[in-house]
Amino acid sequence: MKKLVILIFTILIVNAETLNFEIPIEESNNSVQNKTIILDSNNTAYHNEQNNTYKPVTSETDFNDSYISLNTHVELAVVINKNRFFKFIPSLMNSLNAYLAQKGIDYNISLYDIDTNLSDIKAKDIIYFTTDTSKLNEFKDYNKTFYFPLINKNETNITAENLYFGSIDFKSQLDALTSFIDDKTDVITDNTMLSQKLLNYEKNLTYLNNIYRFPNINYQDLNNSFIIFNTSAGKTAQVLSTITQKEITTKLTLTPQIGYDPLMIILTQPADIEKLLIANSIINPPMTINEYANLLSSDIKYNWLNYASCIFANKIYNKQNEEDEFYMSDFNIYIFNNQINYKTQLYRIIDGAFKQVE
Repeated sequence: MKKLVILIFTILIVNAETLNFEIPIEESNNSVQNKTIILDSNNTAYHNEQNNTYKPVTSETDFNDSYISLNTHVELAVVINKNRFFKFIPSLMNSLNAYLAQKGIDYNISLYDIDTNLSDIKAKDIIYFTTDTSKLNEFKDYNKTFYFPLINKNETNITAENLYFGSIDFKSQLDALTSFIDDKTDVITDNTMLSQKLLNYEKNLTYLNNIYRFPNINYQDLNNSFIIFNTSAGKTAQVLSTITQKEITTKLTLTPQIGYDPLMIILTQPADIEKLLIANSIINPPMTINEYANLLSSDIKYNWLNYASCIFANKIYNKQNEEDEFYMSDFNIYIFNNQINYKTQLYRIIDGAFKQVE
């Protein structure tokens, strides 16, 4: 009954939205206010008795401590640029709530804007969303532990006991995909942070022919090419369908984690995806946790950012409860050398489902 109450309360408070992590480099929304939202294991926010509505509190001092359980077993903070990632926060928070709710424990999650002074955050474990590796040295001197879901350790030379990294290893995925390439290769990308990261790995490909920015593509040039997609599933499906329509002959079409999305199945025909290979590192996600997330309109099965964040929540749970800090048993995955140790597997779409390539 307690878990059901948690889930219902969360749905009432947070309007969940699917996180696709497709963020234009300059995108922002200035209408979002920089406020701190604090949720506990009952997902309680500051309650306005007069109009019976909920609103985020502006600081921790505004939060009524009577709402926080005295038996909290897990306490963590999330720091994120609310203007830049405002569309994705509900899905992210719901996935964390889903993970901690199914543990059957008391917990407290605090949400802070990126400009918050870290010294003002009481939590000792902070899931911090940034792609800026140049400022990581600043975190080493705090008596707190930081977890970075958007950065892979191979992107930085920083080594510190209190810094952990959780991004998918896109370089490893591209290495697995490009091992099939032995001829002319075209890359289709767009103006998002993730596509730019992928492009940095692809610029030195031996057989690189052209880089096209969606939707400006010379389809005839794709004839007899290997094609790598840095675009979201929706855009990739659109290009694949156009290739079929224009009777373009390709050798293989390749996409990393960004293409491991049910939309690839929904928006394509069998002929479109006949030569498609997809790299994926979300291996056997725990079904119980994903079912809780689905109830909250969130997802960890296809959403790698939610998946990584929940692995860090597992790490924080283990740390605060004196359990194994290297093996995340809820996800059957290790954190090795301060980085989530992802494996890469290749998939095809066959009969309307993702099938692993043996």
